[in-house]
Amino acid sequence: MSQALAWPLHIGNDFPTSIKDGLQSWETTLLIKESSGDLSTRGLLEYKDTTFGPKDFKYTTPVLNIDENSIAETHILASKAFHYLATPQDIQTRVSNLLSLRQKAGILSRPLIIWEPAPLSCNPENLQVFLEAAHHVDILSPNHLELGRFFSRTCKDTSTKTDIEDLASTIMGNGVGPDKKGIILIRAGEQGCLIQSWDLPSTWLPPFYDSESSSGQQAVGVVDPTGAGNAFLGGFGIGYIKTMDAVTAACFGTVSASMALEQIGMPTKTHSGDMELWNGTSVQERLRDYMSKNAVERSLGRDQIPQS
Repeated sequence: MSQALAWPLHIGNDFPTSIKDGLQSWETTLLIKESSGDLSTRGLLEYKDTTFGPKDFKYTTPVLNIDENSIAETHILASKAFHYLATPQDIQTRVSNLLSLRQKAGILSRPLIIWEPAPLSCNPENLQVFLEAAHHVDILSPNHLELGRFFSRTCKDTSTKTDIEDLASTIMGNGVGPDKKGIILIRAGEQGCLIQSWDLPSTWLPPFYDSESSSGQQAVGVVDPTGAGNAFLGGFGIGYIKTMDAVTAACFGTVSASMALEQIGMPTKTHSGDMELWNGTSVQERLRDYMSKNAVERSLGRDQIPQS
């Protein structure tokens, strides 16, 4: 499955060789641009409690950006799905540039556009441009705290599933996607994830790891949630391309995120024969077990779950 992934990476002169080697060992399509005169993008992320929910983040070095022109002459331009972490102000321009480059290259199909709003841009001052930007993407996915901040809500105001559903419904009422047939995914930590679309009522899936207790302690198996949101959306994108079913794709995303939660830093990829193992576990087996445990059968059948 890793061969299905492609990503550009802009690094500075201090990028750790061990991490670079680790990424290359994953056998993805990795397009690396190195700026010898710059430091790599770094940030400070501080979690405020043991639930890994509320957090503060700031960049500690200038951001080394990636834009669509960096993939213009590569086969990455023809990818079926693109995941963006961008501000509401930037996402419209970036999607427009991407579609323009694809058209010039003779790629006429529209890819799946997945948008994760940049956390620092999630504030009430950006609400209107956020709602407008939602029309330009196919999948919209803030987490529940970021969603609340757009509407001036506090952590307490997004503490229940009903609170989260109400805010998601407000966005769906405004429209997601060019034809208003897009999907909103709210990643809600220990509550799991919410899926809504124009033809799907509010649907919740639990997290892969159950909570240790009802006392607000972190879930068993969760070491560090940093990067789990990105992993979730990457898994969702692959699942949706394969099945065209949002709930099944969210199962892919949940299992993908579980691999990012289990350690500080990156998961480890190995092989058992022709099978990929992540952290020593078969993704396919974990996906089948998760879907079975949560009775996520849908109408697709198990033949839609990738076997290699």
